[in-house]
Amino acid sequence: MDTLVTTLLAVLGIYVLMGLLFAVPFVFAGAKRIDPPAGDTGLGFKLLILPGSMVFWPLLLKRWIKRTPPPEETSAHRFAAKPRALPTDAN
Repeated sequence: MDTLVTTLLAVLGIYVLMGLLFAVPFVFAGAKRIDPPAGDTGLGFKLLILPGSMVFWPLLLKRWIKRTPPPEETSAHRFAAKPRALPTDAN
């Protein structure tokens, strides 16, 4: 049992270390590539997204490499605000 716990903690430690190594450059350079408004933010915002960047680094790395734009919000409010096509007269 001790070996299993030691192995799991080692894997978790490696994941967190890789997340930290990824998150620092991502927060200062990569975030604005996948979400342009994030580039105009201050140090406070960058410190706020640092822990999340460490946890979700594989997903963010994939989006950073592919330069995937941010997803568009899909909510009832967004659908209600979309302009609707007006019916045309068949006459």
